[in-house]
Amino acid sequence: MHLALPVLPISDLRSKAKEVLQQIKKQPIILTQRGRARAVLVDFDTYNRLVERQTVLEQALDALLLQRARETAQEYLPLEALLRQHEELFGEKLELPTAE
Repeated sequence: MHLALPVLPISDLRSKAKEVLQQIKKQPIILTQRGRARAVLVDFDTYNRLVERQTVLEQALDALLLQRARETAQEYLPLEALLRQHEELFGEKLELPTAE
């Protein structure tokens, strides 16, 4: 998604600081350096709203992922039971290395 935002060379920022601070209340400004986009200026309230929204979305995603993990989780299987299942399925007994 590309928005048509105003562009300002970073070298002009100091001389136009007052105007820029007024303009970012209405919309963000893209700062460029050597013709390349380097940063986006937004007013403080917009920044706070973006951070809050991102936090809420991340928390919602975490909750959804946790719910899915719980729905698809299998019960814990003790090692001995896993070894028995392997022996029943493949007809071979697995020997675990012992600590010496």
